[in-house]
Amino acid sequence: MPFGFVTGVAAISAGMSAFEGIALSVLSFSGIAQLIVSQLMAAGSPILLTIAAAFVVSLRFLMYSAAVAPHVAHLSLRWRLLLSYLMTDQIFASSVRRYEAAGDKRYLHFHFLGAGVTLFTTWQVAVALGVLAGAAVPASWSLDFAVVLSFIALLVPAVRARADLAAAIVAAAVALFAAGLPYRLSLVAASLAGIAAGMALELMKERRR
Repeated sequence: MPFGFVTGVAAISAGMSAFEGIALSVLSFSGIAQLIVSQLMAAGSPILLTIAAAFVVSLRFLMYSAAVAPHVAHLSLRWRLLLSYLMTDQIFASSVRRYEAAGDKRYLHFHFLGAGVTLFTTWQVAVALGVLAGAAVPASWSLDFAVVLSFIALLVPAVRARADLAAAIVAAAVALFAAGLPYRLSLVAASLAGIAAGMALELMKERRR
C-alpha cells in the first residue's frame, strides 16, 4: 500500500492528470516502471527515452518468466497471458516458493491467480489514493523509502542457501557501483551479476560432490 501510494503521488507530481496516473498503473502494473516514467516525465525527457528506460528496468521479467515457464507450460495460452499480466516482483517471490516446494503442482496456477488479483486490487486502490492526495504529501514524510522496504521484505525470505546469499551480495554491490549508469541499467547489470554469482557457487558445489 505505501509503495502504490508513493507511485500515485509521483504521477501527479510529474504533471499527469488523475486519469493518466491511474491509466498508467492499470496498463503497466509495474511500480518501478511507473516511478521511472513519472521521474523522466517530470524531468522533461523525450517520450522514446522514457519508454526505453521503462523497458530496460522491466527486462527482469524475462528472468522471472524463465523460472516460472516450466511450471505453467501445461496451461492454455489464455491462462499464461493472464498470469503474465499479473506477474510482479511480489507475485514471483510468493509463487516461486510454492512451485519449488514438494507436492502436487498441477493447480498452483490458482494460487498465482489469487495472489495476483489480490495484489492488483490493492495496488490500484493505493495508486488511486496517491493520485487523489497528489502533491499535498510533504516530502519530509520520506514515503519513497517504502519502495526500498518492500524489496527488502521480498529478498530476506528468499535467501535460504549460500548461493542465494552470494547472489544477493554481488547484486547489491554491482547495483551500488553501477548506480551512475543511464536508463537505470544498474538494475539489469546487478541482476545479471547476481545470477552469475549464484550459478557459479552452485556449480562449484556440484563439482565438489
